[in-house]
Amino acid sequence: MSLILLSLRYFEEVARHGSLRKAADHLHVAASAVNRQILKLEDELGVPLFERMPRGMRLSPAGEIILYQVRQWQRDERQLVGYLGDIRGAGSAEIRIATIESLTDRVLPEVLHRFGQRFPRVRFVISTGVTANILEQVVTGEADIGICMNAPPTRKVRFVEKVNLSFGAVVAPSHPLAQKPSLKLRDCTPFPLIRPDTEMFAGSTLQRLLDTTDLQFSTLAHCNRILSIKSLARSGLGVAFLTRLDIAREVEQQELAFNVLTDHRQVRSHLSLCVAADRPLPMATTVILEQIRQAITDIEGASTQGGCPTR
Repeated sequence: MSLILLSLRYFEEVARHGSLRKAADHLHVAASAVNRQILKLEDELGVPLFERMPRGMRLSPAGEIILYQVRQWQRDERQLVGYLGDIRGAGSAEIRIATIESLTDRVLPEVLHRFGQRFPRVRFVISTGVTANILEQVVTGEADIGICMNAPPTRKVRFVEKVNLSFGAVVAPSHPLAQKPSLKLRDCTPFPLIRPDTEMFAGSTLQRLLDTTDLQFSTLAHCNRILSIKSLARSGLGVAFLTRLDIAREVEQQELAFNVLTDHRQVRSHLSLCVAADRPLPMATTVILEQIRQAITDIEGASTQGGCPTR
């Protein structure tokens, strides 16, 4: 059950996707039904909410204002549902977590499993993305909890925990770099670089690392997923630079080798757990927030004790 009007929910989906068809696909309804609701809402408000473009829908100035308010209402609705769940003692609520992709491999599923034993009726919405998008979701209320890398300071977000993660070269076990007892960035330059795409690269540890040096790399591929970067490295096609967290499973299974750079340790990867600065949290959200906090502080220790050895 939603307390938000159907027309407003449809409006928010069209604004999110920039397309009637994509919004309809996500809502599992006909595009004509979504269009009728948008037209009805525009008629009731007396203003156009979208500019109809040849390739989609773009918010009008009035639509921007309405979108901000609708997302505020959605945030308040989730809080209300959480509070009612606390009152019932049933823990029936929805918790939205926006996170980097690597947390969804092991760390987050293990936390959710433990949490589910105490709050079996809680539902989760998990989305993955880059840091800028994660922070935006936390600020707007689209996400209750954010987990991101190298987050810039902002007054709109409260950082519950920050931990440093080891950052280094990732190669196939048969790669020449895999057997080196210590590794410097210069050692990696003869090999093709497997790097993240523009969106992932911006503000990343790799970008900050390359900004500190004049060394030149030839790029083999740009990837928009950590999974793709790891797959290419595992195939022996080149060298990637990731955190210990990113490749924990593959190193344990001896599919990849990880070697911390010894000459660029001043460039660190920071994993941050955050919530909105101005928003109280329901009990269930507070509980899982603490469980995630404990899990991320254990990442480096677990990695060096057999979970993710450094070669």
